[in-house]
Amino acid sequence: MSTDLNLPGPESGFIATFGTGEPHTLFGHGFAGAIRDTRPFGTGITGTRHFLHLPGHGGRPSPRPGWTYPQIAEVLADAVSITSASRALGVSMSAGGLLHLLSIAHPVTRGLDKVALVLPASFTGFPAEVAAANRSYLERLRRLVDDEDIDGIVELMLSREPAEVAAMLPARAWTKAKAENLVHTDMSDGLGLALEIAVADTDEAAENLRSFAGEVLILTHEDDLAHPVSVAEDIHRAIPSSRLEVLPAGSILWRGRHEVRRILGEFFG
Repeated sequence: MSTDLNLPGPESGFIATFGTGEPHTLFGHGFAGAIRDTRPFGTGITGTRHFLHLPGHGGRPSPRPGWTYPQIAEVLADAVSITSASRALGVSMSAGGLLHLLSIAHPVTRGLDKVALVLPASFTGFPAEVAAANRSYLERLRRLVDDEDIDGIVELMLSREPAEVAAMLPARAWTKAKAENLVHTDMSDGLGLALEIAVADTDEAAENLRSFAGEVLILTHEDDLAHPVSVAEDIHRAIPSSRLEVLPAGSILWRGRHEVRRILGEFFG
């Protein structure tokens, strides 16, 4: 049995659980992330908090190369069902997975009354310049991963962050850990996800998003090339009842944690 709750194993469905009682909230991380990254989002949130490791992360095997958002969505759906969650928070990749579930009106979404989408990276498509930038970035990243150039990966990843964030020692250490995982685990199977869209651009998907009965919070920050504000704005328009919060650059992971906790605390109650 695993003893580190930040690294749960197959015996727990790769889910670490903290707290007791109702309500139950599921937390999903972003690409190259981990339970350790999502636990701060649960600070101050009442009830039982469940933190999931997605495939290819935290020792959970990758399904195969070429990850898709529907694939991620099904893993999240299973976790919602297993934990009896009535609320969910997804960061980046997990935000896309939750969006996909809402867009297909997956049965598990009927039991969700609150959904928080943090740093959503994908929706129904990308502007041409964003798509081109993503392709260029991925080509460079794949070469560095193939060469096992961890320092090069770190510099490339940090080049997408505001200069003040890139200079922070905790941010550099966190990025180096991500780079090492890309080189030494099967996480690299999911590198192409940045080019995938989370939601089909159809009338049915649009109607399902409009019709979702629960509350939706969209939380992002400025000047993040990996998580464009325009994506969050598009999602907000697609879910007119949603609440959109755009914080200053670098806020969500590094420089505005107090404000992030306040917003999430107000939303989840």
